[in-house]
Amino acid sequence: MVIADKKTRVEETKKQEGSRLYQPFRALGYITSSIPHSIQYRGQAAFITTGIGRSFHIYDSEKINLLFVGPRFDADVVSVLSIGDETFVSSGGQVTICQRAKRVGELESVSRGEISNLMQFGDYIIAISEDNAVVIWNRVTRELFTEIEFESESFTVTAVVHPSTYVNKIVIGSAQGSMQVWNIQTRRCLYEFKSFGSSIACMVQAPVIDVLALGLLDGRILLHNVKLDSPVMQLAQEGRVTSLSFRTDDVPMMATSNAEGDVALWDLNNKRLLHVLQGAHDSTIPSIEFLAGQPLLLTSSADNSIKEWLFDGQDGVPRLLRHRSGHFASPQMIRYHDDDGRIILSAGRDRSLRYFSVFRDAQNVELSQGSLVREARARKVKVNELRLPQISQFASNPAMTKDWDDVITCQQNSTNAHTWSSDRKALGKYTLVSSDKSVIKAVAISACGNFGFLGLASGVIEMVNMQSGLSRKTFIGHTKVVTGIQTDACNQQMYSTSLDGTLRIWDFSSGKQLHCVELPSPSSRLMLHRESGLLACICDDASVRVVDSESQRIVRKFAGHRSRITDMAFSNDGRWIVTSSLDSTIRTWDLPTGHMVDWFKVESVPVSVAFSPAGDFLATAHMDSVGIFLWANRTQFAEVTLRQINPAVDISSDTTLLVMPTTAGLSADDEGADQQPVESADEHDGVYLAAEQLTDNMVTLSSLPKSKWQTLLNLATIKKRNKPEQAPKAPELAPFFLPTVLGTEHRFDLEAKTESKDGDKPIERSRISTASAVSGLVRALYRGQETMSFAAVFDYLKELNPSAIDLELRTLPVDDDLRAVKAFIQACTAHLRSKRDFELVQAYLQVFLNVFGDIIKANAEELESLLVELRKESKSQWSTVDGLIRYSACMVEFMRTSK
Repeated sequence: MVIADKKTRVEETKKQEGSRLYQPFRALGYITSSIPHSIQYRGQAAFITTGIGRSFHIYDSEKINLLFVGPRFDADVVSVLSIGDETFVSSGGQVTICQRAKRVGELESVSRGEISNLMQFGDYIIAISEDNAVVIWNRVTRELFTEIEFESESFTVTAVVHPSTYVNKIVIGSAQGSMQVWNIQTRRCLYEFKSFGSSIACMVQAPVIDVLALGLLDGRILLHNVKLDSPVMQLAQEGRVTSLSFRTDDVPMMATSNAEGDVALWDLNNKRLLHVLQGAHDSTIPSIEFLAGQPLLLTSSADNSIKEWLFDGQDGVPRLLRHRSGHFASPQMIRYHDDDGRIILSAGRDRSLRYFSVFRDAQNVELSQGSLVREARARKVKVNELRLPQISQFASNPAMTKDWDDVITCQQNSTNAHTWSSDRKALGKYTLVSSDKSVIKAVAISACGNFGFLGLASGVIEMVNMQSGLSRKTFIGHTKVVTGIQTDACNQQMYSTSLDGTLRIWDFSSGKQLHCVELPSPSSRLMLHRESGLLACICDDASVRVVDSESQRIVRKFAGHRSRITDMAFSNDGRWIVTSSLDSTIRTWDLPTGHMVDWFKVESVPVSVAFSPAGDFLATAHMDSVGIFLWANRTQFAEVTLRQINPAVDISSDTTLLVMPTTAGLSADDEGADQQPVESADEHDGVYLAAEQLTDNMVTLSSLPKSKWQTLLNLATIKKRNKPEQAPKAPELAPFFLPTVLGTEHRFDLEAKTESKDGDKPIERSRISTASAVSGLVRALYRGQETMSFAAVFDYLKELNPSAIDLELRTLPVDDDLRAVKAFIQACTAHLRSKRDFELVQAYLQVFLNVFGDIIKANAEELESLLVELRKESKSQWSTVDGLIRYSACMVEFMRTSK
């Protein structure tokens, strides 16, 4: 179908089924969550299992390296339990069994709501159900063994423990403060303890038989003898007790945690508080545990961190040995730091700046803000209270990483900006103070890495030296808050936007204003693609306007978001702009055509996006997620049709949400469920698909890589360059018996050579019998000559590599009255007349003429008519292409120089 009127045809989208351009890849920065961890011992090694949203992680305790990532479940994981090679995971009211992070089965289903507090009891698995019952399964048969139900008004189950040496008996704690001893075989309550006056939050077995440790909601810790029903010891801490653990390396010590993130250490011999690790974590600690027989305390917290504390001092106070952590509040801004797309910097609402490696999780680290832990202990305050205020914007440039600081940040409602070193992973040397004491709202670093820029709330822009921290220049012109700053690649111009509704272009050296572009709406963020010189401005009217820095004109406007745009990013080649919005959508806009080519909706509002410099991943951060999500760019490994999509597409509540990436990344199990198939060009009904040749007046090139035909033209040079200096020689065959030299010393005769017999020579096998008499190209030429349709000839050549194409052309037969030569000339003429694959035909013709030039010259009279027609068609097509190139070059030059 030919487009005569050149009208834009818009895709008639009824319902968005995922993204055409992006595919969920993996999530970064997830360590643990608010559910208790589980530890499994394999010999001397301990392995830690933690729940992560709808999946789970398995770490080794030696270095806290991530070993396995569990599958994605349909609901959040509420409890995990590791036994041998099996991991029991409770999610959505069902307990799933996994081995090496793969699903292998399920425990018998029960309709009792969520299942929590999974616990091993010999060959049984015990758990607490949401409807106030204790559920017990047989671990071997995976069948339900029994259920014990309770009345919620009189006994609400909160904890279960098995007292050591008590056969078939468990102790159940309640929110009413009482305990009951039950025999699971007979389902009888054997004994009930009186209430302790507060809800029982947790229970563990003490190292002493018959003694249980109880953590109460009011902060009391009770050691109670269940055999005699008598108290052994009572202690108290601040805040409710969330977890308890006893040291098992012959040191009488107990550790308890609370909901404020503190860990208390108790000397059991003297019945006193030994030490309090204030602010050990920034959130509640659901579980702590001493490793068996080791002076190591493992703590995990809802602040997305796991820590190991080593007791190696005489005072019994531990030190932090190792830890693994991520953001414990959602990231607000993410940016790629290096040119290879391996490092992401992230600023979060937890007032931290973090360094993430895309490929190695062990390299993830928080950039240090100093000895905050030591200072917090001295002041007796939380560590988070001493951090810098939340970062509102940051900029980085790795050009001078080894020489001086390469990151600059500004904080909310702060008149100070700070420099950071990504090389030292720490706060830098300088604190940059605004000259007029106004709040710093925007920052930037020049392309060379030598200069930093501060955009102030007063409208002034300051340039500082990153090496010395001294102010160098001021740019005065804006009348309101500066919202964005960018610099070009050659330090010739600086660009800035402000809430005064202007985009201003400054001379980098003199600080004078060169141009002022009035924007229809104030801009809240500015991005620059340095290679193309295009500036993108996020405007308050929920649109993105693109300004050409050369002509100072608005060349594109992208509108379609239903709410405020939170962030945007250029693709590495400058062809796309990706935007995120409070309407929970991420949209991709094509700059050359001005159309929206992709969009998808996610369950969590995206607040920041970043496109990899390598073009392989899109990174996103979301409002209620502590991780960073990577989306693979499908155009890197599959053909994707970039058709226009109506920006006013329906994003109602029934729109399909794209599944977020998990820490497991892409797997064979998830491909069918979580990934949308890549759309092919013939699967869309009611959508206009571009034909291979749009009009008869248009000359088109092939879609093959440029290197394919360039290599063909330079194949002889490449082979000559790669030719070895000496021909390879076969190694000499050593004789079975090594000859020796006569004499007193035993020496081998190295100069002696054995002559091989004629029968030992390898037999040369003729390759003539295996060679095909007629090549594939010749067969295609003969068939095309019969019908005068040669499209199959070029389809065949497109599938070959350059060496194979060269061989096919050189081996065209000349002993068939030049039939193959004539057919190839006719094929090239016909393909030129069709105005398709222009550069391929020219490359094939050059190789053909170089090989058969002398034969053509010798048979000029016979081939004259074919050659004249070929020359006429080639000259006509080249004049058309040359005219289009010159016209386009003139238009580009005119647009750049016109005012």
